[in-house]
Amino acid sequence: MTSLVNITTTDEINSHVAEFQHAIVVAELNYDIWWVYKEKNNRRKYLNILNNYPLFFQTSLHAHFVALIIALYRLYETRKDSLNIPQLIRLFKQHNVLSHAEIKEIETDIARIRPYWLKVKTLRNDMFGHKSNQLNDNDIWKQAAITPNELKKLIDDSKVLVNKITHLFAKSRHAFNLSATDDTIQLLEDLKRVNDNKL
Repeated sequence: MTSLVNITTTDEINSHVAEFQHAIVVAELNYDIWWVYKEKNNRRKYLNILNNYPLFFQTSLHAHFVALIIALYRLYETRKDSLNIPQLIRLFKQHNVLSHAEIKEIETDIARIRPYWLKVKTLRNDMFGHKSNQLNDNDIWKQAAITPNELKKLIDDSKVLVNKITHLFAKSRHAFNLSATDDTIQLLEDLKRVNDNKL
C-alpha cells in the first residue's frame, strides 16, 4: 500500500517510526543499567561498591529508572500534538496506508500491551512527570504495582509491535540489538578490582 501514499506522508510515518525505535532503545538501555543495580544477585555481589559510592549509585539508579519510565510513556500516550503510536495509527487510517485488518491487528496488540503501559503512566503522571498532591509515594507505587518483569515485557512487546508496523508499512525491521548490561557489569567489576587492590 505504500505506493499509494504520498512522499510527505511517508516521511511523516518514517519520522514517527524512527522516534519509536529510538524511545525503545533508550528504554531498554536504561532498563539494562537499572536492572544490573537492582537485581538481587548483582546487589549482593557488588554491595561494597554500591556502598562506597552511595550518592552516585542512588542517583544513577533513580535517573535510569525515570528515563526508562519517560521513554516507555511516550510510546503510547494519546496526545494529538506529540509523536506516539496512537497518532501513527490515526495517520494510517487518515491516509489509508494499511488495510482495515492490519490496523485492527495493531490495535489488538496495543490493547494487550496497554495494561502494562497504564502502570507506567501512573508512575510518570503521579510521581516523576508531575507530583500528585493526593497520593504519597507509597500509594503511587501500590497503585502502579509494576514489576521489573512487566517493564521488560512492555519493552519487548513494544519492539515486536514497532517491527510489525514497519514490516506492514515498509517491509523492514529494526534490529534492537543494543544492551548496556555487559558494560554496566564491567564498570562494577573494574570498581570492585580497584577496591580489592586497595585492601
